Amino acid sequence: MKKFILLFLSICWLTACSDETDFNISSEEEIVIDNTTPDFSEDDVVKGLMRIKLKEEPKEQVTVRSINGKVSTGIQALDGSASILKVTRMERTFPYSEKYEERTRREGLHLWYDVWYSEEVATTRAVNDIKILDGVEIACPVHKVSTRAAVLPWDDPYIDKQWNFYNPGTEDWQVAGADIRLADVWEQYNGNPNIIVAVIDEGVDVTHPDLYDNLWINPNEIPGNGIDDDGNGYIDDVHGYNFAANSPHISPYSHATHVAGIIGAVNNNGEGVSGIAGGNGTPNSGVKIMCCQMLDGFRDSKGASAIKYAADNGAIICQNSWGYDNNSSLDPVDKEAIDYFIKYAGCDNDGNQLPDSPMKGGIVLFATNNNNSSNPKNATPADYEKVIGVAAIGADYKKGSYSNYGEYIDICAPGGENKKLNPNNVVPDKEIYSTFSYGAYGYLYGASMACPHVSGVAALVIEKYGVGKKGFTAEQLKEILLSTAYDVDSYNPNYIGQLGNGCVNAKAALQAELPNIETNSKNFLLKSNPVTNGILLFRVNYELGGNATVTIYNNLGNKVFRKSITAKQYMTTSLDISKLAGGYYTMEYECNGKNIKERFIKY
Repeated sequence: MKKFILLFLSICWLTACSDETDFNISSEEEIVIDNTTPDFSEDDVVKGLMRIKLKEEPKEQVTVRSINGKVSTGIQALDGSASILKVTRMERTFPYSEKYEERTRREGLHLWYDVWYSEEVATTRAVNDIKILDGVEIACPVHKVSTRAAVLPWDDPYIDKQWNFYNPGTEDWQVAGADIRLADVWEQYNGNPNIIVAVIDEGVDVTHPDLYDNLWINPNEIPGNGIDDDGNGYIDDVHGYNFAANSPHISPYSHATHVAGIIGAVNNNGEGVSGIAGGNGTPNSGVKIMCCQMLDGFRDSKGASAIKYAADNGAIICQNSWGYDNNSSLDPVDKEAIDYFIKYAGCDNDGNQLPDSPMKGGIVLFATNNNNSSNPKNATPADYEKVIGVAAIGADYKKGSYSNYGEYIDICAPGGENKKLNPNNVVPDKEIYSTFSYGAYGYLYGASMACPHVSGVAALVIEKYGVGKKGFTAEQLKEILLSTAYDVDSYNPNYIGQLGNGCVNAKAALQAELPNIETNSKNFLLKSNPVTNGILLFRVNYELGGNATVTIYNNLGNKVFRKSITAKQYMTTSLDISKLAGGYYTMEYECNGKNIKERFIKY
């Protein structure tokens, strides 16, 4: 112990007095001076305190005291150096316990010591100097800590009901973290009025106090004059249009209002709930919700007209929590309207990005159905390969008992649950809380509630990468959303690979690197050529995602490999071809009626 303490205090004294330091180094050890940037910040650690683990137990008790203002360790050889370092205390991290001392020593915990010293000494310097001493096994700072209870930034009174944004796991039906990871990014990214989200649904309550300030207003339309002022084909379309009734009057329904609230309820206004992209409480800070009513109760829909209108009037996110009846195929008119939105949203007539648009092209999202089916035809249009199909999970990471599933699903998000704990006890808190029609609030559950979570996070990603910038594309947005989703398969062993790429993850999406996707890039990208480790890597876009067949031919044209796979759009697919000999090969990829051939070399 005397040797250790002498070295411990002497090194600090020598460091303070000279740049030329001699160390007493064992002949069997090599000292490496670590000049790298430390993995901690001075602001994140406790000043004047470090924690060390000795290589051997001290020979005598360490006692530090001050006598007439001079520090003494109780060991004569250390007193001078201790005064220079201004050590005030040094004691075991884990105090002696007669009952548990045997196992404490067995595990080496008795070798840990807390060392208090002058706060004038930088922690970085102290730790780097002490950790190289041959008497010290570990030297580290003491990090400041806090609880994991999120400090959500808004004052909306019902925000504590929105577990879907931040799930603390405090209820027996919750699992901590089963949310969209919003709390860590909300203050920095919370919505921008240059981003217009079209809610294609029933009618949104355009008078709701928690939505009104974030509603899109047609800048070139004069309300109530009976004239199509902007020449877009619709009269008095101030907040959007009621396509079901062919009227500018939008009829309020709770379903659409609930969806709109999840995306863009006004934040920090002391009113009701918060929205994913609802702003920060300052005027004109949230996204704009365009109200495109294509349903009026159970009347026939006019979704195609609503989708085209959204593209033509500035929307770049197309939110759809509706679908066909079971076993239906996508109507050609809806398909073409969706394709139109993807191509022309945010663009001029020639497909070039508009100067005031934060994104080139549009993204279309559809909720899957609620009949617990894997049949993609039970979820149309969510099964269309060019849209993002969204399934639902509950507050425990598990698939919503109602939610459809399958390989066509792209991503999932909180949709809530309504299963009874007992025949007389439904827990509404398990559902999603948001805005209702006529200024009210309420709970709903379903894939309809899951889909706007992805739309809201999409708005935050556009805020970061597109607002005030040029060149951000819908394809880049789609790849970010899908590639950063977090895995939920471990909670859903019966649905592995059938809930998309996982749950939408706001934090990861906003930390992701901007994908390098050229506007006119090929729909098939061979990422490994040559193949050096036996793994063939490739990526496809939305046109070639889905059930596919890969066939490989050798240089003589003979078929040597064939496999049926499911290729996720914008995600890297890997094939193990380690059994193939080295040489030249041709890969043939077949999907959605298209055929791609690429040459590669295997070493």
